[in-house]
Amino acid sequence: MKRAIGAGLGLVLTALTAACQPAAPPPAVNVESTAQHSGVATSLRGLTVVDAMTAWVGAPDGVVLRTIDGGQSWTRSRIEAAAGLDLRSAHGFDAEHALFFTAGSPARLFETRDGGASFALLYEDASEAAFFDGLAFWDEGRGIAFSDPVDGVFHILLTDDGGQNWSEADGLPAPLEGEAGFAASDSSLALGPEGRVWIGTGGGARARVLMSDDYGASWGVVDTPLASGEAGAGIFSIAVAGNNLVAVGGDYTRADTGEGVAAYSLDRGRVWFEPANAPTGYRSGVAAIPGQPGHFLAVGPNGADLSRDGGRTWETVALSGLNAIAFAPGSADGWAVGAGGQIQRIRADQAME
Repeated sequence: MKRAIGAGLGLVLTALTAACQPAAPPPAVNVESTAQHSGVATSLRGLTVVDAMTAWVGAPDGVVLRTIDGGQSWTRSRIEAAAGLDLRSAHGFDAEHALFFTAGSPARLFETRDGGASFALLYEDASEAAFFDGLAFWDEGRGIAFSDPVDGVFHILLTDDGGQNWSEADGLPAPLEGEAGFAASDSSLALGPEGRVWIGTGGGARARVLMSDDYGASWGVVDTPLASGEAGAGIFSIAVAGNNLVAVGGDYTRADTGEGVAAYSLDRGRVWFEPANAPTGYRSGVAAIPGQPGHFLAVGPNGADLSRDGGRTWETVALSGLNAIAFAPGSADGWAVGAGGQIQRIRADQAME
């Protein structure tokens, strides 16, 4: 039987699980990867994909990488005001316009509107204690940024003008002792239509998901069965496709342990199930594969795994050393980035009969 954890639940919902599983395995999907030359040797995490030809990567020491030709070439620029800082959170609007948030202190948000030729400071957190873990936008105007708690309160920023101005979200659940987020892949938060957002946490006593369905105006929280209780354990990444969500993570200090590394939900995050078989270790990034219902690809330092049934079961994929993964909207083309400046072009197509 599967263990299910949900808001106010804690029940074994085997009937619900069986009813929601596909009657037969979906068609096989081939995952192909091609190594690309990044021109850097640092660990990459701040990946944002605009379309099948365009992507941006935020890197350590204020470095920004961009491709506009599908990764055949990557140009490099640098935010001088972010020297010494890692750009782990990023959002690309198009080939010229992108935002980058620094991880750690000082917490600063930068914008380019000329393809990385110049950068402007849009926001600097006055608390000197913020550590931003993720940045995402529902559309050209409305966006959200998530930081670890500051002074015992979750620190979430909202914008409705493309990041030019930010306000603090209120009505947030209280964090547990030691609870925080993770900036390992810029994907510890996931957005859905009609203002939906899910944010994964860890550390503390439990791994939880903060949820809103009104652009952050009101919030709820639910427990998940991922690893927790240690500073390096919890939810590192969330992906969503319709009502189906997948969360991955685990304990990054025990990367080869397959316990508590994944969970899935079939009802927009209200109830979370442990998989029948899990990924083969800690995973820092997961993405839904567009156009392939129920397909999710998770990556981490010791390998990668594919689910074809919404996160219930996983099979290994020949990729390793990766931190983050993202697909172009509506496309089977994407990228994954990782250690040593690694960039992999990913294509996940339905296999030919």
